[in-house]
Amino acid sequence: MTAQLVPMNVGSAPSVPLQRPVILIGRHPDCDVRIDAPEVSRRHCCLAIAYDRLVIRDLGSRNGVRVNGRIVEEVVLQAGDEVAIAQFLYRLDSANPAPAARDPKVDPSPDLPPLIDLDDDLIPILD
Repeated sequence: MTAQLVPMNVGSAPSVPLQRPVILIGRHPDCDVRIDAPEVSRRHCCLAIAYDRLVIRDLGSRNGVRVNGRIVEEVVLQAGDEVAIAQFLYRLDSANPAPAARDPKVDPSPDLPPLIDLDDDLIPILD
């Protein structure tokens, strides 16, 4: 997945390239992305990439995390989502959009072979 959080106000906050499975964002010097502002908690939120999905989780921050204007504790992000970390606004720029949900009426899944071929002679297990 190639994605990054891009600040909506240039120069207001650092870009956040998503190059690792987990990224910690906050004011603390040990954070992967440091935003040195009093409104940002020491460990404000984290971003995690799992199974080609990008999840943002609030870590109990004082000023919260909002996605598309709604306060969230944890949510899967989609390309184009607006993310607010305290008052810092970002937009998710992604080269790999999330896969669309399949409609079984339009795109049926292929028939999978059974795990056991019932036409074969089974050998009984003796106790």
